[in-house]
Amino acid sequence: MRSLTVASAGHVDHGKTLLVRNLTGVDTDTLAEEKKRGLSINLGFAYKRYEADGHDCLLGFVDVPGHIDFIGNMLAGVGAVDAALLVVAADDGVMPQTIEHAAILDLLDIRSGCVALTKIDRASKTRLNKVKAEVRELLAGGGLAGAPVFPVSNLDGGGIDRLTGFLHQLLQTKYRRAQLAENRMFRFLIDRSFSVRGIGAVVTGSCRAGEAAPGRSLLHSGSGDETRIRGIRVHQEDRDQLQQGERAALNIAIEQSLAGRGDWLLDARLRHPVTRFDARLRLLPGTAEPRPNTRYHLHVGASHHLVTLRRLGPDLKKDDFFQVKTRDPVHVLYGDRFILRDPAASHTLGGGSVIDIFVPARGRDTGERLAILAAMDQEPEAACKALTRLLPDGLDFDRFSLCRNLGAAAVAEITGKLQRPPENCIALTAEASEYPLLLSQEHYRRHRDAVLSALAGHHRAHPDRQGVGESQLTRVTELRTSRPLLKALVAKLLEEGAIARSGSLLHLPGHSTRLGEQVENLLRKLRPILQKAGTVPPRTRELAEMTGLPLAALEKALRQAEISNRLVKVADNRHYLPETIRELAALVEKLAGGPGGKQGFSVIDFRDASGIGRNLCIEILEYFDGIGYTRREDNLRFMRTSREKLFER
Repeated sequence: MRSLTVASAGHVDHGKTLLVRNLTGVDTDTLAEEKKRGLSINLGFAYKRYEADGHDCLLGFVDVPGHIDFIGNMLAGVGAVDAALLVVAADDGVMPQTIEHAAILDLLDIRSGCVALTKIDRASKTRLNKVKAEVRELLAGGGLAGAPVFPVSNLDGGGIDRLTGFLHQLLQTKYRRAQLAENRMFRFLIDRSFSVRGIGAVVTGSCRAGEAAPGRSLLHSGSGDETRIRGIRVHQEDRDQLQQGERAALNIAIEQSLAGRGDWLLDARLRHPVTRFDARLRLLPGTAEPRPNTRYHLHVGASHHLVTLRRLGPDLKKDDFFQVKTRDPVHVLYGDRFILRDPAASHTLGGGSVIDIFVPARGRDTGERLAILAAMDQEPEAACKALTRLLPDGLDFDRFSLCRNLGAAAVAEITGKLQRPPENCIALTAEASEYPLLLSQEHYRRHRDAVLSALAGHHRAHPDRQGVGESQLTRVTELRTSRPLLKALVAKLLEEGAIARSGSLLHLPGHSTRLGEQVENLLRKLRPILQKAGTVPPRTRELAEMTGLPLAALEKALRQAEISNRLVKVADNRHYLPETIRELAALVEKLAGGPGGKQGFSVIDFRDASGIGRNLCIEILEYFDGIGYTRREDNLRFMRTSREKLFER
C-alpha cells in the first residue's frame, strides 16, 4: 500500500474539518464537546482509500484544531506528517492562526502541500484574488512557497475534485522520490492509545523509520519496557508489514495506561534517553533572544517538554546553535524537528532540528565544538568526511550511527567508501564496540608516529627493559586520547607489525633487552632449573641454595630479569619462565571453554587440571587477575581477554 499523511492547518472556523469530510467522507469531530461548540479540540483522523496505476493507495488526514487554546494538540498532530493542507477562508482571509500555523509548518520543514481557499461562495472574484495574493505573500520564502491554491466550496463541492487530484499526484510523487527502508532502525511515534475489549492495548501513530511485522519485539520509550507487536492494522485492514511513512494502529503487549501521546516504539538499539542535546534553532523575525535559565515550551514529535536553552558560540548573527536542556528525558535523534514557544505558551518563538545527542561534558561552545556541529549537520557521508578530518580521536561510529539512526548496511557502505581514495581513512576496531573508529590518514599517522617515537625513546633510556604495558603508554607517549582509542590503535599497530608484544609488554620489533654480564650468567644457571621444575618452580630461597648466590644479590638479579621480561614474577617468592606462563594461560583458556569461551572455572578445577598445589594455584590465578587475563566473580573465574593479546609473541 502507498500512503500519504496530510495535516490540515489554519485558523479556527475556516472549514478544515468540513473540508476533510468532503475529501474522505469521515467526520473527524468525534467528541460531544466538539459537536456542541462547532470547533475541533483534539486531533481528528480520516482516511480515503483508492487504487491508482495498479497500486493500493491511502490518503490519511490529521485534522488539527485551529483555535489558539488548542495549539498544543495542533503541534502534536503536525509533528509527523508528509504534507500540509493550509486552509484559508475567502471571507476572512489570512488570520492570526493562519500566520502561526504557516510559520509552524515552515519551521518543521514541511515542503509539500497546497492551500485550500474555502467559503468561496461568500466572496467576490476580486476578494478571491486579494486573498490568494495574501496567501502567496505569507508563504513566500518558506517551504511551501509557490504551493498551488485551490478555491473550493464545502457546500456544493466545487473545486474538491481538483484538490483531490493534486493530493493523489502528491502521493505518487512521494513514492517516486522515497527510499522506504533507508537502512534505518524502527521508530514509531505514538499519538493515541486506548484499550479494546478482548484485544488489549492499541496505539496509533506514524512509522517514522524502518519496518516491522507482527511478533517483532520493541522497546516502549516511556516505560523502558520491552513489548511485542501482536497485530498491525492500516485503515481497517490487518497487515503483515508496516513501513516507513505509514500511519497504523498497533496492538501491543503492554499495559495501555503506560503508553501515551509522544512516546515511541523503538528498536532496542535506539534507546538513548537524554536530558541535553545540541540543536540548530531558527527564531521567527522580531523574536527576542532566548534567555538562559528561563523555561520555554518545546514540542518535538508528539511530545511536550519544559526546557532551558543556552546559545553556543559568541556570534549572535552567525551562530544559531543552542544546547537544549530538558527537565525529563526525551528520545530524539538527528534531524528531529521541534517547535519552541514562549514561557506562557502563548506564541511560537521559532523551531529547529536536533544535531547531536552526545553532548560533551566540557567545551560545549568552543570553536572546535561549533565546527563539529556544523560538520555534523550534513548528509551522513558528507558529515563523516568532515568529522574524520576534525576529530583527532576518530569518529565513533557506534555513536554516529545511533544519533543518525543508521543500520548496519548503511554504516558498512559509508565506512567502506571512506576507507577508499581519496579519503583513505583508517578503521580501528574498538573493544566492546559494534562499529569501528574511523581516523583520517593525518590523525592516524600522528598517533602512530607518537607511539613509535615514544617506544624508541623508552628503549634508549631503559635498554634493560623489554617494553611498556598498555596502561603506561598514554603517559609515555603523552597522547591525550581515550582508552578505547589507545587500545584500538595498539591492536592496529600490532596487526601491521609496527610494534610487537612480549607477554604484556609492548616494544618495537627486534628490540631485545641488554642485561649486565652477571645477570646473564645467572639466567643461564636459572633457565635449566626452571625448565626442569616446570609448573612448580623453586621459591627464591631455594634458588639461592641451588645456585650458591647470596639472597640479596639473587633478588636484585631477579628484579632485573623481571623488568626485561626474561622471567615472570607471579608472587613474591615465585618466578616462572615466560613459556611456562604461556602454557598455564593455555590451560586457563581450555577450562574457560576454548578461545573466546565464557565458561567459569574454580581454583579446584585449575588445581585438578594442572596438578599444582592449591596455594600456588591461587597465586597463579591472582597473577592472571592482576594482568587482566581473568576476572574473579565469587568462587569462579572468567577470561577477560584472549590469550593471544597477552601471551603470544
